[in-house]
Amino acid sequence: PGCVPLPTVPTAGDRFAARRPVAALSDSNQSRGRISNAPAGDYQSGIATHGVLSRTVADAAALLDVLSGYLPGDPYWLPDPNPSFLTAARQNPPILRIAVSPVVPPFGVAIAPYQSQLEQMAQLLESLGHQVEIACPDFTGLLEPFLTLWQAGAGAAGLPAALVSPFNNWLAEQAGAAGKYLQAVTEIQVISRKIVAFFEQYDVLMLPTYLHEPPRIGQWQSLDPPALQEKIIGWVAPCPPFNATGQPGISLPCGFDAQGLPIGIQFAGPPAGEALLLSLAAQIELARPWRQQRPPLGVTE
Repeated sequence: PGCVPLPTVPTAGDRFAARRPVAALSDSNQSRGRISNAPAGDYQSGIATHGVLSRTVADAAALLDVLSGYLPGDPYWLPDPNPSFLTAARQNPPILRIAVSPVVPPFGVAIAPYQSQLEQMAQLLESLGHQVEIACPDFTGLLEPFLTLWQAGAGAAGLPAALVSPFNNWLAEQAGAAGKYLQAVTEIQVISRKIVAFFEQYDVLMLPTYLHEPPRIGQWQSLDPPALQEKIIGWVAPCPPFNATGQPGISLPCGFDAQGLPIGIQFAGPPAGEALLLSLAAQIELARPWRQQRPPLGVTE
């Protein structure tokens, strides 16, 4: 149990290559209860949440200040931030203990270009004074109950089958009985406790946003639903664990792969730790600005 064994982290000067250009957008995901889902109710036992796509960290912080808040009847809620998230984004974070891993157990390891970007980001974080170590919580056991909630969400959408893709119709058919759903919720909550406990030792966890490059348009079109589900899981594996735990996360642009496609790095924080993540993201943005960077207009074969 625990994280996948990896070699001891060498010094920053020994392990990193030159920087590459960065893409231009960041994506953030809030703690459960930070933004109300009103007037709708709870959705999939809290695994879905709202977020913003922004050009700068300050924009993301300002939008979060506006969107945050409790509305009567919300099943989850958090106190208002003090100071504001925008204020947090204008302050340097304290010295942080940051875990990093190219491996997402038990799902696999990121492809080489994504590993390279993780290493470069780790070097930058060390140069800013943070302590970076290879470590990762173990997400084993999370997949099956998460799939149950995902499938139930497709089944509860209430859309005519003719308007829904064959894959989402297949997901809805897999949902099963209510008892299976409730059992899955309990299993996710138990595993989430172990994942959140990891953050008693580390302030932040840094992972690749995805494990490999995005599929080409139509690349998975001929796959049957089970095979398509497996492909999706193998691609987005670093993200769903924090939907399950309700922790905040932010994905920052860090470069381009050999095909000219952007690469993101995800930072996950402790529960209700948005201010910490925004402060760290703003520090990274200042040290390695991405706003003026643009991906190529096309990609190579």
